[in-house]
Amino acid sequence: MRVLLVLNPNSTSQNAGLLRQVVPALRAVPGLSMEARMTQYPGHAEQMVAGMRRSDFDAVIAMGGDGTVNEIVNGLLGQVHDSGQRPRPEELPVLAIIPTGSANVFVRALGFPAGAVDATHVLARLLDRHSTRTICLGTWDERWFAVNAGFGLDADVLARVDRARERGFAATPLRYLAIGVRAYTRALRRPPRISVVAEGRDGQRWEHENVPLMLASNTNPWTFLGPLPMVTNSRNSFDEGLGLFGLSSLQGVSGLVGMLHLIGVDHRRWLNKVTNARTLQFDDATAVTLSCPTPHRFQADGESEGTHTRVQLKSVPDALEVFAPQEAGEPHKRSLKEILRDLIRIK
Repeated sequence: MRVLLVLNPNSTSQNAGLLRQVVPALRAVPGLSMEARMTQYPGHAEQMVAGMRRSDFDAVIAMGGDGTVNEIVNGLLGQVHDSGQRPRPEELPVLAIIPTGSANVFVRALGFPAGAVDATHVLARLLDRHSTRTICLGTWDERWFAVNAGFGLDADVLARVDRARERGFAATPLRYLAIGVRAYTRALRRPPRISVVAEGRDGQRWEHENVPLMLASNTNPWTFLGPLPMVTNSRNSFDEGLGLFGLSSLQGVSGLVGMLHLIGVDHRRWLNKVTNARTLQFDDATAVTLSCPTPHRFQADGESEGTHTRVQLKSVPDALEVFAPQEAGEPHKRSLKEILRDLIRIK
């Protein structure tokens, strides 16, 4: 098996000591030959694998975070076209991931451990057995995303975290939480006005206007805050369409309960029944149009994609083959006790 290892040296936890543990574990896989390449600038990973086919490499291993995964996915699949024009999964190298980013949502949603060394040992066994699955991916306009995308609050948080990292601060769970709280209070004063039109596989149509928060996820959970999974659409998986989650209002108790639901506290909807919190959810969406009257920040896979007034999202079934330790993720159901325990661990 010929494998290309793409390393992002700027990812959160990557260092020489980690490489001394990861590389020997991969080289120990019988019959595996490996070439390593290091990214030098944003977008470099996408350029490295652009146009690559399985005749070049059997697998591409992304050693980085969700941003590195996003670049490799876009490099392999190219610009979004009609299904008849994009390469078939069996024509492309199989994607594998060693998590060294800050959240590593994609690889953890596939069932890998959060730690890079543990994930590498799991991956080595999968490479030996060639244990893979084919998954759905999302698109926004002419680009692909693997994890999530959205207007408004989440994109604002990510843009501000990026600025903090540029000033030399680490992207820790506490920093995300602190920036998220400040972004929430700003959104209370000047909430975005997002319109959403979505279509489901069964022909169902879903429309809302003047929504202050709207997220689209291709994974379950939507993201992680350290060890804490943040669940929006518990039915969502890599085998279905996009899961949409929004709030009709950020104000008052109902808005606060909606935010609690966003981080997985209220998955049984007990608080919803008491307070009538106005959470908006739609599962298995195949096509989504998000629009705003004024430009707002948009993010895809945790990377800020500038400001937009209109974005079109789609779900593409059977888009890419990946190494994965499980066939389908189980819904993340967590008690309040588990949430508090993980928050203490984060602190």
